[in-house]
Amino acid sequence: MRASLGAIALALALTGCAGAGLATRPTPAAERANSNLAQDFLDLTFRLETGQVLERLLKYEGPVRVALDPALSSYADDLAGVLGAIRRGADIDIAPGGAESQIYVINVPAAQLRSAVPGAACFVAPGVQSWAEFRANPRLRWSRLTTLDRAAVFIPDDAAPYAVRACLNEEIGQALGPVNDLYRLPDSVFNDDNIHLQLTGFDLLMLRILYSPELRVGMSREAASAALPGLLARLNRAGQNIAYSVQGVAPQGWQRALEAALDPRQTERARAAAARTALALGRQISPPDHRLVLSLLIAGRFELASAPESALAMFGEAHRLSLAQLGPRNLRSAQTGYHLAAALLSKDPAASLELVAEFLPVAVSSADSPLESGLLAVRAVAYLRLGRLAEAEDARQASLARAIYSFGGTAEDQDPTPGLNPVASRN
Repeated sequence: MRASLGAIALALALTGCAGAGLATRPTPAAERANSNLAQDFLDLTFRLETGQVLERLLKYEGPVRVALDPALSSYADDLAGVLGAIRRGADIDIAPGGAESQIYVINVPAAQLRSAVPGAACFVAPGVQSWAEFRANPRLRWSRLTTLDRAAVFIPDDAAPYAVRACLNEEIGQALGPVNDLYRLPDSVFNDDNIHLQLTGFDLLMLRILYSPELRVGMSREAASAALPGLLARLNRAGQNIAYSVQGVAPQGWQRALEAALDPRQTERARAAAARTALALGRQISPPDHRLVLSLLIAGRFELASAPESALAMFGEAHRLSLAQLGPRNLRSAQTGYHLAAALLSKDPAASLELVAEFLPVAVSSADSPLESGLLAVRAVAYLRLGRLAEAEDARQASLARAIYSFGGTAEDQDPTPGLNPVASRN
C-alpha cells in the first residue's frame, strides 16, 4: 500500500467512527470471463510491480498462522475478521497464532519505515519475521524464493486506524502469494489506487484459486496456466459463459504521472501539473474504464480551489462514467458520488443530499468508514445550508463517530466546520 495513493479514497477532513472491530464483508466477485480471471491470476502471482517475472508459484503449505505485534493488540478483533473472511471465502486454514506463525504483523517507528521504503504506507517482506531481520537482509526478494515459509507485514506506528485495518487486509492477502498490484483491477485491494480497504470477492477468489490442490508450490507459469481453465470451471461456473473482455492499456507514463500527483513530497504546483498529465493520458485508455475515472477525480481535486466549475465538471464526468461502467451499487461509484455531492454543496445542497442518500448505503455495506464519515459530513453541511439545524447536528454527530473510528483522536480533533474544504484527503 502506497501512502501517496491512499489520498484518492477520499473523505472529508471531518470524519470518523466509534465502534467495535471492522466487520469484514467482502463484496461479491465481479462477473467476468474466466479467461480474464485467469490472466489476472497469472499477473498477480507471477509478476511483481517492477515488471519482473517470477519463475515459480509461491504459497504456504499447511496451516497458516498470523502473529500480531502486542503494540497492535487493539486491532486483534480486526485481524480476526480479516482471517475469518479469508478462511470462509478462500478455504485457507488461517488463524491467529503465536511465536510459530508464518506471518508476523509488526508495528515499526514511522520514520524508520519511510526511510527504508519511501512512499510506502505499509508493506510485506518475504523470508523475515522482524524489522531487525528485514534491515539486516534488505535484499531478500520474492524473486529469489524457492518456497514461501514466512513473511512480515510492517505497519508504521503513526498509521490512522482505518489505514491499519486496510494494511491488515491488503498485506496479509499479499503475504499469502499474490504479490503484484494492478491498476487495471476495478474490484481489488491488490491495486495501488487504494479505493478498496478490505479484501473483495475477487481477491478471495484469487486466493481460493492459489490454494486449490491443482496448483502446487514451485509450478511454472506455463503449468499453472494449463491448470487454470479446469480450476476456474469448478470454482467460478458463471464465468464459463462470459466472453473475454478486452481491457485498454494505459499509455506509458500514466502511472508515473498519477503517483506524482498524489506524492505529498512534491510541491503543489508539480502535483497539479502531474494530475493534468495523468488525465490527458487517462483519456487515451480505450475503452475508457475506472482508471480514467480515477484520473478525473484527482485532476478535479486540484481544480477545486481555483476553478470550482471545472472541478465540478470533472467530478460529474467521473460519476457518469462510473455509473455506466460499474453501476450504482459499486464502491467506486460511491466515491464519485461523494466527490460530486461535496462539490455541489454551495450550488445545490438538495442535490448533495440526494447523492448522500443514494451512496451512503454502499459505503456502509463496503465497511468503508472514511467514506461513510465523508458522506455524513456532506449531509451535515447540506442540512446546515438549508436551515435544517437539528438534522445538521444529527448528521454532524454521526460523521464524528465514524471519523474517530477511522482516524482516531477525539471529537475535538475531528469536529467538522462548514468552512472546511469539502473534498479532503483521508490520509
